[in-house]
Amino acid sequence: MYNPDKDYQYMLDKLNSIRKQKNMSKYALAKATGMSSSSMSNLLNGKTKPYLYNMLLICNAMHISMEELLQN
Repeated sequence: MYNPDKDYQYMLDKLNSIRKQKNMSKYALAKATGMSSSSMSNLLNGKTKPYLYNMLLICNAMHISMEELLQN
């Protein structure tokens, strides 16, 4: 049976890895997307689940595609 939480955790891990490779702080990413720093922190720590639009904003701010983020 499909487990979306497993894929969600993979996506968060990859997102944080790319963010760190780009030397981008959670605060800088929040600022670049227009999200609050607390919302960004909660999202990146897995405390909240993102809306699709927020993921598009994050990918845009990090100059990556959704496809790149979701690839295994």
